[in-house]
Amino acid sequence: MKYFLPRNISTEKMLSFLKGAEKQQVKLLPDAEEKPVLQLPIPRTPFDIYRKQKLINLLNLRQLAQFRSVLEIGCGIGDLLKEIAQYNPKELYGVDSSPKMVAYAQEYLKEEKVDVQVANVFHLPFPERAFDLVVVMVEFQHVLNNKEMERLVYEVCRVSRQWVILVEETAPEETLKDHLICRTIERYKDEMKKKHFHLRKVDILDIAATSYVYTSRRNPWHWVRWVFSPLLYLLGFPSSVMKMPTEEEKIPDSELAMKLQAWTLPFATSLDSVFRKVEGTTVMRFEREQLFRRG
Repeated sequence: MKYFLPRNISTEKMLSFLKGAEKQQVKLLPDAEEKPVLQLPIPRTPFDIYRKQKLINLLNLRQLAQFRSVLEIGCGIGDLLKEIAQYNPKELYGVDSSPKMVAYAQEYLKEEKVDVQVANVFHLPFPERAFDLVVVMVEFQHVLNNKEMERLVYEVCRVSRQWVILVEETAPEETLKDHLICRTIERYKDEMKKKHFHLRKVDILDIAATSYVYTSRRNPWHWVRWVFSPLLYLLGFPSSVMKMPTEEEKIPDSELAMKLQAWTLPFATSLDSVFRKVEGTTVMRFEREQLFRRG
């Protein structure tokens, strides 16, 4: 999932800008499964902001993007491009298969030095080794067909001169759920190695404790919440709080609810380093094989 709250813009303004966009659907490829336009929820709670910032830190964009040419494949509305732009890349490009999303991105990024255009990911309009860094975020998991996945790997590697960053949901074993495929890190490693790109660094987003507390629908926290749901409802929580914990969760819509999450977040985040995840959002950094430094 991908969404970064833009820099120097209020949440209210961004929500207004994207009104109705969350329900739109786009396709990565003509034959691909439909996927949501916005790939991470807009940060509206303390947990959302914490999760976003932790992922940005793992990407370490300053190290690889500063003063280099950068391409993002599947850029959507340009939220990640906005984040990259602050590091003054030499060139910054974004491509997406949806003309509507490209139009959003061009409007949103009009103050930035970035080129955004419509392109088919199987036939990118760039020559070989055109960019120092290519970033692909949560695109492979929407490509269920293995042949298409291999073709996408080929095209990503073709246009990269040195670095590729993949951000995907991974699992110890390949699994399919909710029309998404979670492949193993080894699978990505093997496919990229065939194109002479070697895995240099892997980071799994360690939010096991916080995601369990604030998003899991079957944990004890939510059962306690359900028992006290009448009181919480009177304090301003949404009507969904009255439902069983297995029902769809909704974001608390009261100031008190937000404060409660903010007060408990420091304790929950301290547990993230204790309960480490072996699956989930994974940042994989690959480097092109050099002539005198193989493997």
